[in-house]
Amino acid sequence: MTTDGAAPRDTRLHYRRIADELRKQINAETWLPGQRLPTQEELSERYDVARATVAQALNLLRREGLITTRQGSGSFVALDGAERPDEHGTVRGESSDVWAVVSERVPPVLLKPYLEEAFEAKDVRLDVFSMTTESLAARVADQKDLILAGRISPPKSITARLLLPDTTAETLAIPRQLSGEDDPRVRARLGSILHSHVTMLRSALYELRGRDAVPVVDVQVRLVRFSPQVKLYILNNRVVLQGFYVPEAGTAVLADGEAVATLDSYGTGATLYPFRAAADSTPQQAGVVRAARQFFESTWEHLGEEANF
Repeated sequence: MTTDGAAPRDTRLHYRRIADELRKQINAETWLPGQRLPTQEELSERYDVARATVAQALNLLRREGLITTRQGSGSFVALDGAERPDEHGTVRGESSDVWAVVSERVPPVLLKPYLEEAFEAKDVRLDVFSMTTESLAARVADQKDLILAGRISPPKSITARLLLPDTTAETLAIPRQLSGEDDPRVRARLGSILHSHVTMLRSALYELRGRDAVPVVDVQVRLVRFSPQVKLYILNNRVVLQGFYVPEAGTAVLADGEAVATLDSYGTGATLYPFRAAADSTPQQAGVVRAARQFFESTWEHLGEEANF
């Protein structure tokens, strides 16, 4: 869903909230690969928590491969393909035995560089299955600004298909009250967030057509009556980015100001993993892309209902 207005109710989960905030900032490139994160003392003061809580959050990000630790120097955003942490989050050299094992894993990535690459194509195609499209809307708006400023060449066409949860459906597993009870107000909150980001994305793309920058723009939205468990981006039918929506306890602040304990998923900070179908791709990589495309097409065709945005 989103972290707007939501924070874990249980203080034991504060480290997850902090990890989510840091993960979002890494994904937004507040800190670039190789840059040093604030110290534990600085983060402790910023989030008003104990250093032990900050340490737990950093340990979680290290296990995900998003940051690395250099003894005596602090924590740094991981370098893609240059440095990888071991199971304790410690950086080792390329010549070590640990590197040979860790490098076989699929590394976590940021959405921005992959979307920039997608927009270099003559015909851009974006197939997306997500909770709100919050991350995508912001990155697409960035690309729109670059095109209109003349900093990158515009494509000939942009086609976007957005598959999103139907927030009027009582069958949504997430979000709902922590007790398990369905709450229309909680779903309505998600609907408002979803609508705002879809509107932002559509407006950015149709502005490109309206200002004669991109001749052909088509944005379609369909809704499904279940909550996505996986955030899925299929870019130009060749690159798949996949992340997981992890259910977590939190607190949603409703329109009337009431705070409700909820079970929700905070996808804006989700770690993404890339798979590419190319001439030099492994069969496993190409197979994931093929399976993701089949999944999206079948879900779009058989389960998606056209939305009126």
